[in-house]
Amino acid sequence: MPTADQLLEADVCVVGAGFAGLAAARALRSHGLSVAVLEARDRVGGRIWTETVDGVTIDRGGAWFSPLHDAGLTLAGELDVATYKTWAKGEHLLIGDGRTRRYKGLIPNISPLALVTIALAQSRVNRLAKRVPVEQPWTSRNAEQWDQQSVGAWLDGVRISSTIGRDLFEMAVRGLFASNLHDVSLLHLLFLAHAHGGIDKLFSIEGGAQENLVEGGMGEIARRVAAELGDAVRLNAPVRRIAHDDNGVQIEAAGCAVRAQRVVVAVPPALAVDIEWDTPLPVDRDKLYSAAVGGTETKTLLVYDEPFWRADGLSGQSAEPGSAAEVTIDASPADGSAGVLAAFTFGPVAERVDALSEQDRRAAVTSALAARFGPRAGQPAAFVETSWWQEQWSRGCSFAHLPPGMLSRHGPLLAQPMGRVHWAGTETATTSHGAVDGAIRSGQRAAREVLDRS
Repeated sequence: MPTADQLLEADVCVVGAGFAGLAAARALRSHGLSVAVLEARDRVGGRIWTETVDGVTIDRGGAWFSPLHDAGLTLAGELDVATYKTWAKGEHLLIGDGRTRRYKGLIPNISPLALVTIALAQSRVNRLAKRVPVEQPWTSRNAEQWDQQSVGAWLDGVRISSTIGRDLFEMAVRGLFASNLHDVSLLHLLFLAHAHGGIDKLFSIEGGAQENLVEGGMGEIARRVAAELGDAVRLNAPVRRIAHDDNGVQIEAAGCAVRAQRVVVAVPPALAVDIEWDTPLPVDRDKLYSAAVGGTETKTLLVYDEPFWRADGLSGQSAEPGSAAEVTIDASPADGSAGVLAAFTFGPVAERVDALSEQDRRAAVTSALAARFGPRAGQPAAFVETSWWQEQWSRGCSFAHLPPGMLSRHGPLLAQPMGRVHWAGTETATTSHGAVDGAIRSGQRAAREVLDRS
């Protein structure tokens, strides 16, 4: 590693060593350009965070690839990192209305009329989403109209015949943005649905967004890319200032500075406005990045000596809207040598649960899971919770949502270069927008932009 006071020289400086920044740096290096990657954290991966607890690998952040995530799956293959299917065999659980319902497949055991109305709501989202050009959603004929309406206001007009059915659908949509849905643009929801091949894909395990886990955790991919880049990656180096003009860029970070021809900024939008810019960010960009706020989401991993729920005929999938564990998924290792349940809370529910003491939060989660999966679920060997919106260098998860009025007006700026400054991050992606795959695609796109101008 260079010394703390050294001025580094590189063709391109990459700000952020999440999947977007790492993908950009890897692509640039493969075309013969020198890179310097500055990362604020003491690890690579960004909103991907893999740890080993009691000998078991867990993903505290993003963990899954859809079968449609070609960029992510290709990168994993190039690095010789294997994937495996999320366990989905057995019955799933839906808790609400004072009942626990067991069901198989995608259709919960609620009233047929409620199922029909949920299906109609999903179909309507997908139908409208197809009218949103995925590469330029702001060019849709109805873009301004949809962007003025919030998802919450739209949901207020959706008629679902049962309370549990409505709670389930609202929670599923809320889980996409991890926010109060009155703060999210309807256009953003339609764009997101189109970017993933339909809203049903975002909700699904088999054939959907949660189908594939990564051997050794998603962070194994980030570690291997970082190993390829070697000393080009500098950790504990939050960027404080970026100066850019026609002659090049200079980036000042904790303990070092980098002089380069171009810079790729691959951090969540809200962090970009914390950087001192010379010349300053234009007003419209500052307004966009300030408004693009990450979701309020907590992911809790509970580790057991085995995935005991499988012997009881359960998949590990469960849903209880409004509880301290709104959704659970089996996130166990491929060989079943340990059991891992990933539990999530979203938006206002995550805020309410997080306000409890650490002891009360743990009691709320474990008692909820014990009621679903039996008393063994209440006695995990390890309990690891991550409140992503309180992470200094993330400020939310899984991605930043846009409030009404932003995407139609300022959307083109998300990925548009600013002189010698290029932008990456899953928020700038079109296909797989908001996902790990989208982050990888965005880094590769930013690298192509740099190469085209070099």
